[in-house]
Amino acid sequence: MEKLKFWLPEIKFHLGLHILIAVFITIASYVHFPFGSLKGNLVYVAHFLLLHFSLFGFIYVFSLFQKLFKIVFPILFILVSSFSFWVYTQDLTIAEGMIQAIVETNTDIAIDVISYQFVLFLLFSTVSILVFFKRFKNNRISSVKSPLFILSIIGVLSFFVVENYKFDAFKNRLPYNVYFAGVKYLKKPKITLKEVKENVFTKEEDLHIVLVVGESVRADHLSLNGYYRNTTPLLSKVKNVISFKKVYTPFTFTAQSVPQILTDKSVDDQQKQQVATSIYTVLNKASFKTEWIGNQSIESSYKDVIYSNKTNLIIDKLHSFQSFKKEKDLALLDYFSVDNALANNRITTLHMIGSHWYYNSRITPEFQHFKPIITSKYIGSLTKEELINSYDNTILYLDNFLNQLILNLKKSSKKTILIYLSDHGETLGEDGRWLHAQEHKATKNPAMLVWFSNHFQKNYPLKIQKLKLKRQDSITTDFLFHSVLDIGNVENYKYLKAQSIFN
Repeated sequence: MEKLKFWLPEIKFHLGLHILIAVFITIASYVHFPFGSLKGNLVYVAHFLLLHFSLFGFIYVFSLFQKLFKIVFPILFILVSSFSFWVYTQDLTIAEGMIQAIVETNTDIAIDVISYQFVLFLLFSTVSILVFFKRFKNNRISSVKSPLFILSIIGVLSFFVVENYKFDAFKNRLPYNVYFAGVKYLKKPKITLKEVKENVFTKEEDLHIVLVVGESVRADHLSLNGYYRNTTPLLSKVKNVISFKKVYTPFTFTAQSVPQILTDKSVDDQQKQQVATSIYTVLNKASFKTEWIGNQSIESSYKDVIYSNKTNLIIDKLHSFQSFKKEKDLALLDYFSVDNALANNRITTLHMIGSHWYYNSRITPEFQHFKPIITSKYIGSLTKEELINSYDNTILYLDNFLNQLILNLKKSSKKTILIYLSDHGETLGEDGRWLHAQEHKATKNPAMLVWFSNHFQKNYPLKIQKLKLKRQDSITTDFLFHSVLDIGNVENYKYLKAQSIFN
């Protein structure tokens, strides 16, 4: 009992500190979770407690340097609280995109988003942490001789154990995500883009290539490819649509797959650091208008590829796939224009959020066709039927998206072709696995299809003939770079025509 009294001030300090952290910071990462089953909610609570236990470990070790801790920690607390306000109120995602927006946004724009609610929240958090530290000003707050020190070491280790068990389990939550988002922002891309020094040109005119990069859509869940459910009812009625069943990629998550798709990097090249050529760099040299319209946060692995477009736009850049308020993909079409008046050749890339988990966040209520649907983010509390139903509903939404895009493209007077390619697939319960970023054949067979206008077919009958002949072939995502350059009849640049689906 005497020992407990001796360590009681220290216990009170750290317990009180974590209550403040919970109120002003960490709870913000949980308040937007859906209220599903009891099992799911218990998992959320367990995750929250485990996160705080790991956080306790780092804070306690830091607090051993008491003078430095009492100066630096309140500053860090106030800084992270300023982020949590936006997570609380708008479910914004603390990720690389937000750090970029903060660092690169003009001061006058930043000032415009500061509301009186934000100022009051920040003032309240500042006063709370300063009063709290003043209350314990003369108290001993940590010691290597304390039993809490041993607990803190276990807490630190728990962070790495959990992250090893489930990637980004803590890194995507406050306050950890502030640090890791900053690290990602400063991280250099793994692909260094080459300059194109050749005098590249094309004799083509009035050509418009539309590239749609999808997300987490597997080929075998499209009814176009024989899936038992009618997940593509609109595209099934559209003429000039050709779907490819047998597309392969070894890259099972976006940060790896997208830079490979959009460069001359081969799927057989497994080097971590390499030099590659952006497809847009080549087309820029050939006087194409290159434009990127994306609904995904930019990742460091492919941001240079995006910036190699002459124009680029990321819509809803402060909400990532983690947010329940993430913009739906149909919003991309609000920024897309056929623009018949444009004289130059053109390539437009639309980057979708697609079928990324959490599935219900990707669609509007009218696309909840297959039921019952998921009600929780915790997969362990859901049935296989619910998960597949919700996933298939995102395919229905994709069907509608591509159909509306094609209706727009039919208004064009240009020779128009659309290529849709998902970055990778998704596991849906096979071998007890779910989602992606893991080794499984379901994640390595992305959906891919082509639509072409009558005007395009009239001008390139031989290319269309060969395209139709290849629809049953097994191909890799290497095809895209070489196929687009083949479509554009790019000259004075070496690419692999044998890899083109039009050759």
